Amino acid sequence: MDNYNKDHYKAAFEQAQKSLNEGGIPIGAVLVNDEKIIGRGHNQRVQKDNPILHGEMDCLQNAGRQKNYKGTTLYTTLSPCMMCSGTIVQFKIPKVVIGENLNFDGN
Repeated sequence: MDNYNKDHYKAAFEQAQKSLNEGGIPIGAVLVNDEKIIGRGHNQRVQKDNPILHGEMDCLQNAGRQKNYKGTTLYTTLSPCMMCSGTIVQFKIPKVVIGENLNFDGN
């Protein structure tokens, strides 16, 4: 991984740890705009018995509605699935930093 902010990735990792501590799937994400974290989220599929509450989706929901996503970067600990990738494309998030893609290579 080149050209990324280690503190922002660490914040995504901390969200993954939060999910693990809750008995869930350890995936976390943060959304950054102008070097400021505007949203954090973690996978809560197990905890809330919700099939679409992935880390990226939780992060985007917690970030709230944005006028646009032109200057944003999404940091995620695992390569996004098709649902999350589609949302990233729909919102036109220009940069995604992925921590790991060996266990799941995403879409």
